[in-house]
Amino acid sequence: MNAKQILRFMKDREAGIDRDNIKTAREHLVADEISSGRDVIVEGVDEDGQPLVYKKWVPTKKSTGTRKPAERTKGHSRGYIVDPASKRAIGFESTHEMRCAMMLLANKDVVHLEDQPPAVHYPDSEGVCRKHTFDYRATLTDGRRVAIAVKPSHLLAKSGIREIIARVKPNLHGFADQALILTERNLTIARGDNAEHIVHARRHRNEADCKELRAFLEDVPGIFRIYEVVNRFPDFAAAMNAMWCLIYDGFLKLTYPDRTLRDAPYAYVVHLRN
Repeated sequence: MNAKQILRFMKDREAGIDRDNIKTAREHLVADEISSGRDVIVEGVDEDGQPLVYKKWVPTKKSTGTRKPAERTKGHSRGYIVDPASKRAIGFESTHEMRCAMMLLANKDVVHLEDQPPAVHYPDSEGVCRKHTFDYRATLTDGRRVAIAVKPSHLLAKSGIREIIARVKPNLHGFADQALILTERNLTIARGDNAEHIVHARRHRNEADCKELRAFLEDVPGIFRIYEVVNRFPDFAAAMNAMWCLIYDGFLKLTYPDRTLRDAPYAYVVHLRN
């Protein structure tokens, strides 16, 4: 056994995983809704004049962004994420933007997310009217809207984004209530990784699995090991997916949110800590 295998074995033991006793799971997660696109009910009349009702699959809705991610850029990633709630594509043009979108979609307080919203006009230092397009605009449960600019910290000075946002802020009326600049210091790899798992779990949510896990954890006090709990269920993957869903719901909270769940698999029931 080499050093890498020993470290993996030690981490598995700490997390409560026994690789010699892995239960057989379903081949696919059984979600309450389809994870790609959506089903709509169509009503009509058949050739005999009889009422006809059938289910039709509709693909993922297009992004509402005012511009598309560049088709080819040097040294950047680009693509789309599907919002599990609206079944709409959310664009990104860098790994930082991707993590930002994931973290927003993994936040239950965010009820609506837009990529590349309409531009905001502002006067520059010489009074010339300019315009700036934020990367994202998030609408929160209380109705507030937050405009977000994503920029690597080493480009803050070169891009002049701080001055731009400072000049945009007085002109946000009707567009947003707040404007923020987020960098990799906010959009960490660990937080982005956890958020990606939450978004994936939302797309494959099974309410029966969530209800079963919630009932099991309802009266569990203090911090518990996540893998130790999910290993008690017959289907590890389904229980793990439900665990992520309960974290999204706010029923559970990661003990160490600045670390990936893989590295720090500990959580607690929120209402038992308040």
